[in-house]
Amino acid sequence: MKNQLSRRDFLKMAGLFAAGGVLAACGGAPAPTQTTTQATSEVAPVETAPQRKDVTLTVLNIWGGSRVPLMEDMFQRFTEKHPWIKVENILVPGGERLQKIQTSIAGGTPPDVPMIGQAEIPMFALRKALIALDGYMAQDGVAYDAYYDYAIEASQWQGQTYSLPNVSAAYHLYFYNVPAFEEAGLDPDNPPKTWDEFTVASVKLNKVEDGRIQRLGYQFYHGLPNLHDFNQALVSNNGQFFSNDGRTAMFNSAEGLAALNWCMDTMKAVYGSIDTYQDWGAIQGAEDISNPFIAETLAAKYGGVWEVFFIKEGNPDLNYKLGQLPHSPTGKSHAPAIGSWSYGIPIGAASPDDSWELVEWLCHEPSAAGWFMQQQGRPSPLKAVNEDRFYYNEFPGTWPAILEMVENAVRIPITPASTEVDRVVGQALEEVAYGTRQPQEALEWAATEAQALLDEAWAQVW
Repeated sequence: MKNQLSRRDFLKMAGLFAAGGVLAACGGAPAPTQTTTQATSEVAPVETAPQRKDVTLTVLNIWGGSRVPLMEDMFQRFTEKHPWIKVENILVPGGERLQKIQTSIAGGTPPDVPMIGQAEIPMFALRKALIALDGYMAQDGVAYDAYYDYAIEASQWQGQTYSLPNVSAAYHLYFYNVPAFEEAGLDPDNPPKTWDEFTVASVKLNKVEDGRIQRLGYQFYHGLPNLHDFNQALVSNNGQFFSNDGRTAMFNSAEGLAALNWCMDTMKAVYGSIDTYQDWGAIQGAEDISNPFIAETLAAKYGGVWEVFFIKEGNPDLNYKLGQLPHSPTGKSHAPAIGSWSYGIPIGAASPDDSWELVEWLCHEPSAAGWFMQQQGRPSPLKAVNEDRFYYNEFPGTWPAILEMVENAVRIPITPASTEVDRVVGQALEEVAYGTRQPQEALEWAATEAQALLDEAWAQVW
């Protein structure tokens, strides 16, 4: 069982920063209730120095494995266009990224261009740890509406833009194996759409011998039903996680309870028991080019768009299709857009003007930002990139479903307490999965805790 973190602990996370960097005052008026895509009505362009001094910029990121050559390619082409700038690629494990950024900022030696999770934007902005990019955007003609609304809004806080997105926050898809569908008597051209259809199909896809799973019919996002699965079911049942202004927890609604019950009922129907599922999972490959869907010991899964690239690398002959994740009888399939990866410029960066050149390259330049996504068959946060015929030509079997998912994404507001609220809800879901709380009790407990976190966090924002 996970230990519950206190609200005070969350609000004291600023300890890694200097004392002056904690939840700073932002003026006399109350915080706006919602960020806006047009972050400011008038933004003064940033004045840049005319001289070009040789610099080396560090880019801290988690793009390992088969993405390393893509990153190096982009950096090389960037230096060809900006010969006074060299780029050092700093690759870190995903679990260490945030702490390394926080520690380096507190120590006065931040990376020049760090990879920022958009859910972290309120925290960094409140501690005045990132440079607002709106002046640079005005200077170089980087338009807010070049991005999908949900993508750019997740990079904004209190009317200013603190990072640019380089990955689409909408990534949730149904991956399914065509031969497995046919073997189970299912139509691969007509995948299940509603919750009930989905559960029935998933059970049919199961292969169990002597009480052991030989082929799993469906896998929730990386295992037991978690926050991703719940959010997808919630928004596909006309529910909301937060109010539009991000100040009220709303996931404990009737829609939320129905979504949670469906997740848990389907888990029991497909997995049988947690022990049976974990016995199967213990002998599967990692979540990369050796994952069980690629190895064909998993018939279908809730996956991210990046797995199209993994399949291309690990098993290019795999016969599979993409569909939308299911919805309730009264809902419509939606992908929850909770924020994704972006790049920003820390306060204290040695050469912020040059850092901006690299941020723009990685997040706005079609031949770099767009190309990086296209090579992986992943959607871009930039609208124009997704309209390029490249996707249809190179990924004809998967791109139509991906584009449909992106265009039906629903934004979940990012709040100053989002990270801790997510932990609380995740704990509640785990307790339901293991049977230590009933669904309604778990949602009510999580909502009470979440609302207290929201109230206390917002009270610090002025």
